[in-house]
Amino acid sequence: MLQELGKQNPHLMQLIQAHQADFLRLINEPVEGGEGNLLEQLGAAVPQAVTVTPEEREAIERLEAMGFDRALVLEVYFACNKNEELAANYLLDHMHEFEE
Repeated sequence: MLQELGKQNPHLMQLIQAHQADFLRLINEPVEGGEGNLLEQLGAAVPQAVTVTPEEREAIERLEAMGFDRALVLEVYFACNKNEELAANYLLDHMHEFEE
């Protein structure tokens, strides 16, 4: 989520990085009038299901067959605007970053 924020608003991301302790305290505080902290509420607001065409599903499955985790494949595939070749290149080029 923070990576996407950094793409959309680099200035805000710089502020967050400059004030990490304050940011972490803020997002972990309970929200007034609500249940849980800010991140939990944001997570609940994000759609959890995405509809894909049969062709897109096949592309996702091919990327998974390369040995990558489904969640990672989905994130990269959609970040690459559903371009299978671009997603595959990104996954392969950054493979070392995904291994833990």
